[in-house]
Amino acid sequence: MSTLLEQLGATTALQWIAMAAGILGVWLSIKEKVAAWPLFILCYGCYLYLYFGNLNAFAGMNGVFILISIYGWIRWAKVPGATTQAIPITRTPRAHWPIIGAVIVVATGGIGWLLSQSGEANVPYIDAFATLCAFVAQWMLSRKQIETWIFWLISDMIYLVLVFQQQDWPTVLLFTIFIYLAWKGLRDWARQLD
Repeated sequence: MSTLLEQLGATTALQWIAMAAGILGVWLSIKEKVAAWPLFILCYGCYLYLYFGNLNAFAGMNGVFILISIYGWIRWAKVPGATTQAIPITRTPRAHWPIIGAVIVVATGGIGWLLSQSGEANVPYIDAFATLCAFVAQWMLSRKQIETWIFWLISDMIYLVLVFQQQDWPTVLLFTIFIYLAWKGLRDWARQLD
């Protein structure tokens, strides 16, 4: 069993950049700063590069996150000369919930099956469910829907358990920080809605 200090020492510069960009991106998204999106793209791009050809499912997941982040950046950006304000924080419309539920159920089954066939996940359906919650969370973040933070909490808590079981201590630390930030985002955005 390697220790946290040994694992931190073995962490590459690119992994540190990805982690720092991810943490700073979440912090800036809580503050509703458009600069969060290029940081997310940097974070996901680093992970895509690191895992392409090795953990293809993880690399593919980061590719999807890059696409959603490009969409979020466009949506959050203020166009010079535009008369509209930045998009406000809102709640997810009730009509969207059945669609969200169906996407999570169907895609969890599909991605879980693919992961079980590839052997890239120890618990493929749980991993797939956490991934789908993260996709939904990123999509909701791009639309500034407060429920983004609930889906991030669900996803991050599942991943925290999974990486804890693997004794991947730097990633345990990272997901602990993400859980705190998701809780903070939920609290801060809720104050603006009330």
